[in-house]
Amino acid sequence: MRRWALVGAGILGAICAVAPAVGSGSPRNGLRRLPHTASARTGGEAAGRERDGTGPGPPHGARTARVVRVVDGDTLVLRIGGRSRRVRLIGVDAPETWARHDCFGVQATRALRRLTPAGAEVRVAADRAPDDRFGRRLLHLWTNRGALVAASLVRNGFARALVVPPDTRYAAVLGAAEAAARRAGVGLWGACR
Repeated sequence: MRRWALVGAGILGAICAVAPAVGSGSPRNGLRRLPHTASARTGGEAAGRERDGTGPGPPHGARTARVVRVVDGDTLVLRIGGRSRRVRLIGVDAPETWARHDCFGVQATRALRRLTPAGAEVRVAADRAPDDRFGRRLLHLWTNRGALVAASLVRNGFARALVVPPDTRYAAVLGAAEAAARRAGVGLWGACR
C-alpha cells in the first residue's frame, strides 16, 4: 500500500510541475481559457481521475463561482467575480422547458437544481469559445465535490452529449457517459422514445 502511495505522490509531483503551463494565457472577463494539452484535457491536477464516473476534476485555473439560480437543464445564472452571468453548460443538450416542453425537460431542470442548488459554490473553467449566439457564457462546471456537472447529467440520462467545436475538451468523457446511459435506458433514454 505504501509503495502505491509513493508512486501516486511521484505522479502528482510530475503533474504539479507541469501545472504552471496549464491555464496560461490572458484572462478574459476574469476567466482563463485553458490550452488543449494532454494535462488540460485530463483535468490538470486531478490527472483525469474519475470520481465515481463523474468525470475529471476541475483543472488548474478554474475559478470559484456561486449559483444564483438554475434556468433549465443546461443553463444557469452564476455570480462570477462579483457579476451575475447567464451560463450555458458546455458539452450537453438538455430537453427544453421554455419555448417547447420536451419529454424529460422538467426532470432535467430538477436534476441540475439538485447538483447546483442556489447559493452553492462551484468551480468553472472556459474552453475555447467564450459565449454562445445568445450571449450566454460557455463554461465547464464542477460541483464543490469535484464532479463535472455535464458528465453527471449525461450519465444519469438528464441530457445528451453535444459536441460543438471548438469546445471539445470533455467530448470523449461525455460521449462515453451518454453511451452508458443509453445502454442502461436511464432517464430520457428510457422515458422518451
